[in-house]
Amino acid sequence: MASYATHAPPTVPLTYLSLFGLGALVMRGAGCTVNDMWDRNLDKAVERTKTRPLASGEISSRQAFMFLGVQLAAGLGVLTQLNWYSILLGASSLSLVTIYPFMKRITYWPQAVLGTGLAFNWGALLG
Repeated sequence: MASYATHAPPTVPLTYLSLFGLGALVMRGAGCTVNDMWDRNLDKAVERTKTRPLASGEISSRQAFMFLGVQLAAGLGVLTQLNWYSILLGASSLSLVTIYPFMKRITYWPQAVLGTGLAFNWGALLG
């Protein structure tokens, strides 16, 4: 085990595994929130998406923005548990989370931003 080679306590890998899992969950949610915020007007016109909370008016844009703030604060809380290199690397992934919804407007392949390892696999660089 790596913990024996580095003389680290056995709980360290579990701590980092928990941090990365929580961070991935929170930031994936933030990405979905940003996507729904940017697409709320488009979602109203599409049968499949018109019942989403923002598109249907179930929640307001202000509420969505506040929820995004909570998600980003939680992500920052996880990120600050890591070293400075990881903090900078993690913070740089925000640009990918933000540009994904716009990729749908300029290309037929928006998943290239997510699916090629850019956004979804950014966490591997942190690990």
